[in-house]
Formats: sequence, C-alpha cells, structure tokens
Amino acid sequence: MDKSILEKRIHDKAEERADKYFEMISSFFRNERELRSALVLKPNSKEKVYFRTDYNGGSGIFDSQDILSKYTNWQDIRKELVEKYEKEETDNILSKLDSINYLLEGE
Repeated sequence: MDKSILEKRIHDKAEERADKYFEMISSFFRNERELRSALVLKPNSKEKVYFRTDYNGGSGIFDSQDILSKYTNWQDIRKELVEKYEKEETDNILSKLDSINYLLEGE
C-alpha cells in the first residue's frame, strides 16, 4: 500500500471521527423540538440566530458546519480533533504492524 494512500485513509478516518461530534449535537437539536424553536443566540440586537432551522431555510447554527464556524471556534476544535485522531489512528496501525511483525519473527 502506498504511503500517501495510507495517510489519506488515516486523515479521512480522523475527519469522520471529528465530524461525529457535530452530528451528535446537530441531532440533539433536531430531536428536541422545544429547544429548536425557542433557543436563539443573539450576537447583536438586530439578529437572532436559531440553533436548528430545518423548516426555515437551514440557517441555524447546527444546520451546517460552515454556519457553526461563523459563530464559534468549531474549525479550530475540529482541526485539533483531526490531528489527535490522526495520531491515534497511526498509533493503532503501528501497534497492529508490530503484532504482525512479532508473529512473523517468531516463526
């Protein structure tokens, strides 16, 4: 397997893990109707930002990662999570390779 393919797969898997946080939060607001329609962020007095607006054009904070990033430091957090998960995925693969190597050398 080519090194760049392996690096890409590790990165993709790390991104998937980081994106699960967004999906969990987004799902929470999708399922909690009372909060979805009532809870708003008021960054300034002229604008209300809803947490979920599936029924209203999809401009709520948790309707997309881009919108969440507009009002929070989500991209910084996501980047840190991806880096952490890349290291964990790499360590996991190296550990498995060490186990295989140990078995092969034992023969």
